[in-house]
Amino acid sequence: MTPDLSELIRAIPNLIRIGKIAEITADKVRVRLSPSLLTTWLQWIALRAGDVVHWSPPSIGEQVIVFSPNGDLTQGKVLAGLFSAESPAPQSNLKVRSIHYPDGAVVLYDFSTHALSAILPAGGSALVKADTVTADAPQTTCTGDVTIKGNLLVEGFSALKQGAKVEGGGGGAAMTIDGDVAATGDVKAGPISLRGHAHSQVKRGDEQSGGPVS
Repeated sequence: MTPDLSELIRAIPNLIRIGKIAEITADKVRVRLSPSLLTTWLQWIALRAGDVVHWSPPSIGEQVIVFSPNGDLTQGKVLAGLFSAESPAPQSNLKVRSIHYPDGAVVLYDFSTHALSAILPAGGSALVKADTVTADAPQTTCTGDVTIKGNLLVEGFSALKQGAKVEGGGGGAAMTIDGDVAATGDVKAGPISLRGHAHSQVKRGDEQSGGPVS
């Protein structure tokens, strides 16, 4: 059977078309190919959709390519990821890999400087949930407050440069120290000063004095 030449002429330009996302659902999109041509609902191509699933749907206005088997636009598959004047490349450094989100969040790795960063907008939050989390680094810096809702075990030396406050719980002692305590300043128990307290009922000889007074 001789192919219909007019059908081939119509189909060939539709094999690969460039357009912009006009509408989107969870797994399908409609693409505006020209002011007068809007595709039917077509599947968009994810990076992975098997045992590992990559979820990053295209967005309205994003420039895409429509691949249509036999030039049939109703069977087209949509591949997103073309920069455009409305959505230019966010980086010019070829040694940076990054993901940019519409709220301003950026996850970036610069392999020229070996630097990884995750920057969230104001009010952002991050969650790591696991049975065990290990931060293996010679130096870790927290610039804000830290709240620990469980027990804290420090196996190395601790230096508290701005003081510390310990509150007792469960009716027991606020702090138990197993070992010597050395202080360069005074130590107080209530109003009683370790350095400057006096004793009552003092007598010479082998009798014991009374308790300390403030």
